[in-house]
Order: sequence, then structure tokens, then C-alpha cells
Amino acid sequence: METAIGESAAACMVKPMYRIFKPELPGNFAIQWLDCFNRFQSFLADHYPYKPFIIRVFITAQNKEDFHQYSARIKETFVANDLPVSVVSQSPEKPYLVVIEAGVADSFHSNMEYGHVGPVKYCRIFNKDYSEIWLAGTEGRMGNSIYQSAVNSFSQLLDTFGQIGSNGNHIVRQWNYVEQIFSIREVDGKKSQHYQQFNEARAKFYSKHRTVPAYPAATGIGVDFNGVSIECCLIKGNETLRTIPISNPNQLDSYQYGLSVLREGLADHKKQTPQFERALLITTGKASRLMISGTAAIIGQETVAAGNVEEQTLITIRNIEALTSKSNLNRHCPWITVFPDKYTYVRVYVKNDADIIKVKSICRDHFYDVPMNFVVADICREDLLVEIEGEKIS
Repeated sequence: METAIGESAAACMVKPMYRIFKPELPGNFAIQWLDCFNRFQSFLADHYPYKPFIIRVFITAQNKEDFHQYSARIKETFVANDLPVSVVSQSPEKPYLVVIEAGVADSFHSNMEYGHVGPVKYCRIFNKDYSEIWLAGTEGRMGNSIYQSAVNSFSQLLDTFGQIGSNGNHIVRQWNYVEQIFSIREVDGKKSQHYQQFNEARAKFYSKHRTVPAYPAATGIGVDFNGVSIECCLIKGNETLRTIPISNPNQLDSYQYGLSVLREGLADHKKQTPQFERALLITTGKASRLMISGTAAIIGQETVAAGNVEEQTLITIRNIEALTSKSNLNRHCPWITVFPDKYTYVRVYVKNDADIIKVKSICRDHFYDVPMNFVVADICREDLLVEIEGEKIS
């Protein structure tokens, strides 16, 4: 199943570059943030004409008050130029209190513009036959429930889509940050899991605002605070641009999961499956790009190697290898001749901070010098200890 997301020459695809910036000065948050930001600024000065299209700032916060204080300080730093910035309450690997993960693109070969619609900031990278838009900054906050927080975030995205001439069909990659993701909370007399509440809000949004026969690639991951916040990447192009959903030969597609692996939701009659593709292949015939969803130690639909973080990491990497292999991509897209074979970044979510050293060693052995970011986060199942996402380009 493939989807044209265009309106003819081949569309000129962006080749992103990602970098991770860590503070080298010890000290409190304010000291580390300034050092981290200065390193980011120095990189941009040394790499003109590259400009940022997305910035993620991962922070350690002990409580909601600290999170909102740090978040406000970070966003004030970027307020003058409308850069899309996500502040994510996932602790970086020690000893860091803050880390910047930035995506940049060559502004000499493509036009880049910035703007905002309410709290949502965006960057548009475009040329004659191609447009790529990155959005960040939805503010669902907690409200009465995670479901309502998710509805609020999706509503902010929809408002932004309307202002920038796009729609839900153009989403190719989505990041869903869900506060206390597997907590159970009572809403209107019914107990339900936060992740299930988010899944119901997402399904409702897609049912109304997405008509193409595939879902985006996505990550749904826990954060300490801030309700539900969403980032996404949208791509439009001419008829040479295609998106192809890629299944994993080792796993069921998430939207085919049985009830036994789903938790309590708000819906009266059924539990809502997660709606995302294992990966999404974007190709123009002359170039290709693979958006790899958050991947974990799941075989079929079952978690494996429970309690063993090293084995789960190895299984997760094998799942990614199977997903991204030439044979698997050829199975979904027989006419592809240009394969995405180079990682641009890898992000690794580790449930327990003490396990990062083990996970990092295994990932370094496999991904070598790819820019990698390791953060502490709850995965969408309580028995999952690690999740890995990434992106590959040709």
C-alpha cells in the first residue's frame, strides 16, 4: 500500500543532519543550560548555511514547578526567531541535567521559514516541488484527564494545519509525549490507563482528519510532566513523492494487537489499539528516507526477555535490522532502487537510569558514531525496559 502525498521533475528531498549538545560545565540547571546553548550556537556559527528545523531539549526536573520554570527559560531563549522547540521532561543520562538534540538542514539548497500559530511553532523547508514542515510546542497540559490533554494538543495541531495550508494526511512522523504513560486514573467513575486514553484521542483525531490508507511513523513515550505534548513532521510534494508504510517481519502491526496486550481505556465497548506504522518509507525515486518508529523487544505482539535489559536491547536492535533491511523494504516497495542506508540519528529511551551504561555499550557497538541521545523514560508497557527510534537516509 503506497500513498502519493502530492499535488512533476522529482521532488527534492531534504537531507537532515542531527547533533546532540551536552554541557561540559558542572553545576546547576542554569549553568548547564547556558553552556549547552552556547555550544549549540557555536555549532550553527561554524556550519552556515545549516539552520535548525527542530530542537528538542531534554531536562531533569524534580517537580512540575521546576519543569515549568525551566521550560519557560528555555523557550524565552528561542522566542525571537520562532524556532520549533520541544521541552521534554525526560532526564538525560548522568551527569547532565539538560541536553539539546537539534535537527538542521542546508538553507542554501532549500528555503527555510519560521512561524507560529498560537503556542505551536513551525519550520517550513521547501523548494518548487517539495515542502517539509516541522511542528512543536503543543500545550495539552494535564486538565481533567490525559484524554482531554491529548484532545487539546490535537486541536492545536489542527488549528496550525489550517493556517499553514496542510492537513492530517501529510503527517509522516509523530512524537507523542504522555505524562506518566502507564498510570491508571479514574475518569467519570471509570479507571483507565493514560496510554489508552491517549490512543483513544489519537484514533478519534485520525478518524476525522486522516483519510490516506496508512498511519504515520510514531513514538508514544512517557514523560514526567506536562500532560500530552506532540511534535510532528509533515511532507508534501509532487507526484514523484511516495510514502510507503513498512511492517516489521518480526512483529504484528500495532493496530492489529489483540485485547490481551491492551490496558483499560475510557471506551465502553473496546480497547483502542495504538495507530502507527513500524516505519514509513519516503521516496522520490532518486532519494529515500526511512522514519523508524519507537521499537522495542516485542515479537509478534508479546514482550520478550522481561527483566533483562541487555537482551531486550539486542532484540530491539535485531527488530530494527529486520525492519530496515533491503529485503524488507523491497518486499513493500519492489521498484525501489535507492535505499536509505545511513542513520542520521538514534534516540534511546531507557526505563531505569542505572541501565543506561549497559544499553549505551550495546548501542555503540551496533550504531558506532551515529549521533545518539540516551534519556530516561517509561516505555508504553511496564515490562519494556528500552525503546529505540531513528531515521535513515540514502
